[in-house]
Amino acid sequence: MTRPVGLLPQQAMLLAQQRLTAQAARKAATSAPVPTAFLRDPAQLVDRSGVALESAYLQNLYLAARRDDPRLTTGEFLAGGAADSLFHGIVDSLLGPAAATMLRTTDPHLYRQALGQAFHDFRFGPTPYDGGVAYSRYRYQTRQHVALPEELNVLPMNAPTGPDLHYPPYGPLVTARGNRAIGMVMASRAWGRDIPLDARGVTLFRTLGLKSEDVLHAWDYDPDLLLSEPQIAHMITTGAAPVYHFKLVREKVNDRTAEQARWELAARLEDEAFIEADDATLQRLWSHYGSDTAGKTGDPTALETRYARDPYYRRSQDELFEMALRLPGSWNVRTRSREWEHGLVQRFTTRMNDWAHRLSNHLDETFWASRLSMLTGAAEPASLQLLSPWEHARVDLHAGRMFKGATRLDRYGNRAVPTLQEVEAYDDAARVADSPLSGGGTLRAFPLTDAPRADEPIVAFDQFTLGELVGALHEDEWQKALRTEAGRVQAEWNQLVDRLNTHLAAYGMPAALHLPKI
Repeated sequence: MTRPVGLLPQQAMLLAQQRLTAQAARKAATSAPVPTAFLRDPAQLVDRSGVALESAYLQNLYLAARRDDPRLTTGEFLAGGAADSLFHGIVDSLLGPAAATMLRTTDPHLYRQALGQAFHDFRFGPTPYDGGVAYSRYRYQTRQHVALPEELNVLPMNAPTGPDLHYPPYGPLVTARGNRAIGMVMASRAWGRDIPLDARGVTLFRTLGLKSEDVLHAWDYDPDLLLSEPQIAHMITTGAAPVYHFKLVREKVNDRTAEQARWELAARLEDEAFIEADDATLQRLWSHYGSDTAGKTGDPTALETRYARDPYYRRSQDELFEMALRLPGSWNVRTRSREWEHGLVQRFTTRMNDWAHRLSNHLDETFWASRLSMLTGAAEPASLQLLSPWEHARVDLHAGRMFKGATRLDRYGNRAVPTLQEVEAYDDAARVADSPLSGGGTLRAFPLTDAPRADEPIVAFDQFTLGELVGALHEDEWQKALRTEAGRVQAEWNQLVDRLNTHLAAYGMPAALHLPKI
């Protein structure tokens, strides 16, 4: 997917080449890892507020405004202007009315209306990001937030949370938002109409008129992500990630298995009572509908069929009741779900939040932690992509090893993650052909350039991210707090400064951006 190019990346293209040259490497101030071939194609460098200045008219206005206010963000600039001005009209045309409204308004009602319009438009074209839409990042700079209910199925992944409207820490809250957004787009296309933004559970069942049909629906950015209609409805209701692969085992039934068995019963028998029924009600429903032991037949290797993709579709009515009631000896569905991959690196966000905590006696920790999380892409939709565990492991060396060193396999049993020794041996010559692994199989097109990123998270930052981050760290409030705590943090902070400045120099960015040591 090609994403828009922001103003700063466009300007950066007029500077030195994006890729690091040998001369630039020799100029680096330290021996810290520097960007190599990991950097995305310049056409994919994005302004992470989700907007792009592709208009020369707007670029010139923005540059003039920045001369008067150097801290003016792209989002703040585009949100300005009179409602009936030429400026407003151009921004509406550039972004679309829905995105422009979300950029400008602090009225929750108007913001919600614009979200509805955006997801209506997604029925007829790809979403800008896997996670739907982005909450305007500049609000974390200005603290002018829009309070939105968590019950919205299309809530942007990076929208603020909690009574203090802080940046959402990456985790189940953020991933559930992304999963629901994907489900909402899939549902609106499958049923051919807009879905209410807050419909879940029984309300969603009624809205969809859900039935258990022998059909699968696909997602824009992953041809292997195929879901049945009950699976889509369950994902919207719970925020659970779509399943990559599963195994049916007779053992204690887990929560997800019991939930999805209820959804399949509700869809198959066209009765909403199953969704929220307690065990006593389920027993009565079983008595009412009677026994049926006939299960579906099919080819479990035919992955284009619902039989292969949906374990609940295979089971008989009686087996589904047993699973929903968690009866001893029932089938349980062990699953491996799809995972969200960060284009940037979570570990660096955690480290910057730790700095905000250490300086909290001298600055507003909540504001700075939110701002630094935003600047380092902790939950930004543009930085997140839903992948299979196999693909996640292949594009993120750290993700491939973080689960106690367990080797990742694809559904065909191929190894996904190499050992450290195998990475070292995987040189340019080995990349000409599939590289054999000592443990068997081949190391197919493993991105060697991810090895530096696993050691140095800053390698993942493009010019725009670095520019915004160091711009914030230059501010008087942050620098004053650092100097107040210099006795405790000097050596560690100066080491981080060396790392950041090394990458600024490698990208050929202005020397004025280099951070001072304390």
